[in-house]
Amino acid sequence: MHTWIRRVPPVHAVLGLLFAGFVLLLSARVDVVEVARLVFGVIGMIAAIRAARSAALLPRLRQAWRAVAVSLAVLVASPLLVAGLRAAGIGAADDVTHVVFVLALLVALQRFPLAPMNRRDRWKTALDAGTVLTGGMVLLWYVSFGPYVDAHGVSPAVVVAAGVYPITDLALLFLVARALLRGGDPSARRPLRLLAAGTLVLFAGDGVHGYLHGRGQFEMHSPWQFVCWITTDALLAAAAAEQCRALAAGPREARADRGGSRYLPFAAVGMAHVLMLAAAVQEETLYPWGGLAIGGSVLSTLVLCRQTLVQRESDERALTDGLTGLANRSRFRAMSYRNLARAARTGKHSAVLVIDMNGFKQVNDTLGHKSGDLVLVEFAEVLKHCVRAPGLPCRMGGDEFSVLLTDLDRPEQAYEVAGLIAATMGPVVIDNRLVELAASIGVAVSAPGELTHDEIVHRADLAMYRAKALGPETRWAVWQESLEPRATVAAA
Repeated sequence: MHTWIRRVPPVHAVLGLLFAGFVLLLSARVDVVEVARLVFGVIGMIAAIRAARSAALLPRLRQAWRAVAVSLAVLVASPLLVAGLRAAGIGAADDVTHVVFVLALLVALQRFPLAPMNRRDRWKTALDAGTVLTGGMVLLWYVSFGPYVDAHGVSPAVVVAAGVYPITDLALLFLVARALLRGGDPSARRPLRLLAAGTLVLFAGDGVHGYLHGRGQFEMHSPWQFVCWITTDALLAAAAAEQCRALAAGPREARADRGGSRYLPFAAVGMAHVLMLAAAVQEETLYPWGGLAIGGSVLSTLVLCRQTLVQRESDERALTDGLTGLANRSRFRAMSYRNLARAARTGKHSAVLVIDMNGFKQVNDTLGHKSGDLVLVEFAEVLKHCVRAPGLPCRMGGDEFSVLLTDLDRPEQAYEVAGLIAATMGPVVIDNRLVELAASIGVAVSAPGELTHDEIVHRADLAMYRAKALGPETRWAVWQESLEPRATVAAA
């Protein structure tokens, strides 16, 4: 329970309790929807305005939060706006306010700063987002736009009447997919995820609205639509509150922004084929559309499975040292951030071992680089033997290695691993010659939440240099405050 409280910020806990309360009340009274939307709108608008006025945020990010504030202001003022529009003789007042609400969200998503990418990766992200967009088009055609056009015929008036919601929603879907696939700037990653989640729920709610509208039930409202609206408003408020919370907490270390968003295009393709199969079942015939739909689904599944394997292999290559098979520098850094954050939550210790091989240059000079590579491979095998999961041995480059140790109950466990590596080192046969493996090992341990990634690596580096100063044999040393340069100067 203690861990849960640390992981859920109080502001999100309050919003979650409010959301749960409103959903429970919704089953008894439908009119609670307006109260819930007003409450979440006010909370989100205040938080968005505060974020938009912060000089600590990037200019584009402040513009994005201004647009979010406008969107939530429309939500708060919606009852008055609807009443005014109806008094002016505009019958579709609800639709007008909804479209303005969505347009403001479109501006916000377009202004959110995203993670930097090269030109090729930007094209890949745009194509993936286009795949998600196409899947959304198929869904809306099946549940709302298609039935409405089929019932009323094709005419400009019908297309405009039935197309306002789908067009704005699809634009919203494209920007959300683009943001999730590319990843946000470190200053707003979590708020952007919450905002994206809210817009996806909004897309689902509008799909329910389109379904009712396409079947002539536009005067009715489904409880699912009400739940979608309230969920969207709560997530938008949570996104703005998270941005304010991040400002109060100060800058944090940037971590790799990886998650399940990469599979969005696959989900879109899969959903399109499910709808094709559903349409074939409704037709109650396997010829021709049933067989074609089944065959197309099987082919797409096989292609997507193969693409998933290729993507996984590519990811592994990007995070693995090609010579030794150990994790590379990129994975070391990403896992270090993750381990330190998890240790802060679970109350465990973390440790980093920085290892530099001794005498490696002489091996390269006397036996050649091929033999040097074999020495590195042999040393990697030593690390694999001595470091057990969840520990992670890594090659940083050249003859530099490191080890991540997490979930430690006591610092002495890290010292035991260093001692085991030192004890396992010994002579190996390289090209019919006996080569002595030797290394200098520095150990640094972080108590729960004590050190950042850069600080613990710095301490392990200092300890490694201390071990190297002890001689060419394999030695290991633990960081002490006396190893810091400033401590030496102060003592002098």
